[in-house]
Amino acid sequence: MILDLNDKQAVEKYNEFVRSNWRGQATQDTLWGDLKANWGHHYIYRQDDSGKITAAMALLTIEAVPGKLLAYSPRGPIADFNDVDLIKSLVDEAQEVLPDNTFLIRMDPEVDYDDDLNQRYLDAGFQTRNRQITSMHGNIQPRKNIVLSYQGLDSEDDLMKHFKKDYRTRIRRSIRSGVATDFGTSHEFVDQFYQTYVKMAHYQQITYRPIDYFYRMSDLFGPTGLFRIYLAHYDDKVIASGIGFAHGDEVWYMYAGSDRDYAKHCAPYLIQWELIKWGLSLHKNEYDFGGVGKFDGSDGLFHFKHGFAYEDQPREYIGEVDRVLDPEAYAQYLKTFK
Repeated sequence: MILDLNDKQAVEKYNEFVRSNWRGQATQDTLWGDLKANWGHHYIYRQDDSGKITAAMALLTIEAVPGKLLAYSPRGPIADFNDVDLIKSLVDEAQEVLPDNTFLIRMDPEVDYDDDLNQRYLDAGFQTRNRQITSMHGNIQPRKNIVLSYQGLDSEDDLMKHFKKDYRTRIRRSIRSGVATDFGTSHEFVDQFYQTYVKMAHYQQITYRPIDYFYRMSDLFGPTGLFRIYLAHYDDKVIASGIGFAHGDEVWYMYAGSDRDYAKHCAPYLIQWELIKWGLSLHKNEYDFGGVGKFDGSDGLFHFKHGFAYEDQPREYIGEVDRVLDPEAYAQYLKTFK
């Protein structure tokens, strides 16, 4: 079934499924499509005989090679990905409604890599991009993630003991040094987050999004209660920040910023502590730190994130599962990845 975006009740029902299903992801929410204002939006779903939604797939389209559209289901679909026939039927229906110049339908669900599952998708006519890709930036989303499990952690004391000892020390040092935190969703919080976000991007010599993107994010997701901006203050100055989403069974840590001039106050560790506590308060099953390049200490992202979840097994996802509609355009598109 194709979601009618003019049917408010149907849209609310779709989003309720995406937000509450254990596989749910913010990137499959219709609000994410609204956030990506320069992308087209299509939403396919399935429901049982009682009218209950059982699967959903958001597809965002953009011109990725001249005159040709990529249809991308970010961190989706929200469905049993082991049911290859179900996923194939969603993709088949999507292909019928997508513009004729679509060259690729791409999925990259948070599903663990498995040789057998990978082969079943190859046998079903899909192409996969996973273990043959060696760079973190060789896929749209990193395949390797650090995820903290809340299983067996019933209190903040349990949670703190789950971290490496020196991480516990840094969190407590941050608090003792006078760093305080708060959270919100307003444009004022966006402004303060953005200062640290841009500083960190300059330190790391990486690109960053314009502030209007985060204004839209706060306007769209703020009212849902599933989105928070955390700020760490020292002497009336914001020195670290973080953004999280709470869809499905996890809190997803997505964006962050910090001011290295205040590194001795360990504020980024305190921001993580507050975000992780948020997930605990919501009775989530997992806290998703997002992607890393390698599963070893030579990778800076791994080095920081793993200390919070060092007792948890790092995740290696299946990666990109592609229905190629135009092989020539697909080959051209793959040249954009390094």
